[in-house]
Amino acid sequence: MMRRGCALAPVMLACCAPPQAAGAPWAGSMELETGLRSQAPGARRDTRASLELGWEGRLGTDWRFKLADRFEHFGGNERRSINTVKDAYLSWNGSAESAIDIGRVNLRQGVATGYNPSDYFRARAVRAIVSVDPEKLRRSRSGTYMVQGQRVWDGGSLSAVLAPRIGHDEDSTNAVARAMLAGSVRLAPDFQPQALLLLEEGAAPQFGLNLSALLGDAVSAHAEWSGGRQRDLLARALDRPGEAAWRNRLAAGATFTAANGLSLTAEYHWCGAALDGAQWAALAQQPGQYWRYRSFVQREQEPPTREAAFAMLLWPDALRPRLDWSAILKRDLQDRSMLLWSELRWRLDRADIALQWTHLRGRSGAQYAAYGERNSWRLMAQWYW
Repeated sequence: MMRRGCALAPVMLACCAPPQAAGAPWAGSMELETGLRSQAPGARRDTRASLELGWEGRLGTDWRFKLADRFEHFGGNERRSINTVKDAYLSWNGSAESAIDIGRVNLRQGVATGYNPSDYFRARAVRAIVSVDPEKLRRSRSGTYMVQGQRVWDGGSLSAVLAPRIGHDEDSTNAVARAMLAGSVRLAPDFQPQALLLLEEGAAPQFGLNLSALLGDAVSAHAEWSGGRQRDLLARALDRPGEAAWRNRLAAGATFTAANGLSLTAEYHWCGAALDGAQWAALAQQPGQYWRYRSFVQREQEPPTREAAFAMLLWPDALRPRLDWSAILKRDLQDRSMLLWSELRWRLDRADIALQWTHLRGRSGAQYAAYGERNSWRLMAQWYW
């Protein structure tokens, strides 16, 4: 998993991502993953194979093209294949301070780790749940067709995005037209807040804010907020009338980093458009509406309930050199269900081998007890080139 920076630098768009090494425009990886036992007697083991390819190169002095594609094949009882175009865009860099991108871009925003209220292009972008790790999901999701421009200067940045509606597919990342403005200003050496404005076809404006600051040599704090008038998620999922009211979303927390490289992040999550405890319990008694709602919030990358807690531990070289330990805890504060995930990863020169354990706890119909078995083990191998 990737570790986030401790302080909020300007939230850069994909056009300003670091280029690949000179002379090696192609990059790729292959993953093979299998469950160590079947979930039910007589069932096939769940398996997954993925291939990811990327190319990034210059087409002249000021022009650059980036392509990134991910193909997944899932085995087991429900075999299916999914191809995801993450990036396919042309970039013009007229100077070191400005850039314009045209094409399909996996645009990501936000300073939080477990939930990103201001990541406005996350809806309908995750085509396959391939990991519990939220950062891996963000990196592997589908891009959106858009035109984006950015200007950076010493002490701030300003970016604008225009994404048109294309076709009539409700599951497409371009299902609705959107425009976004994002700007940041450095108010202190370690404090550069970012403000965002989203305009979406058929919806009220949404406002966002990202804050991050160092609280010492080992601790950083962050907060990510979004607010605006909306119908609640249940009304949208069931396509029924609902009152548009101001809904707040928040992810706030802190990260502690020890001298040995271990980092621990803890966050509190709030989604004012999701269900409270009583509403969630009542919905669980209506299976058809329950699963329709869960499918909708997963597509939109929203939590199904109003409050949650999140913690993540990253410890590189934990037990020996090149052996990393990662762990994630997700706790639903409405139904008290829990997900605990842990991974040991052995890093070789051109490959990784990982063993993962997932534990689910909660009553029937709870967020984390409704899917899968209570304890599961998975083995994964990944090769890079």
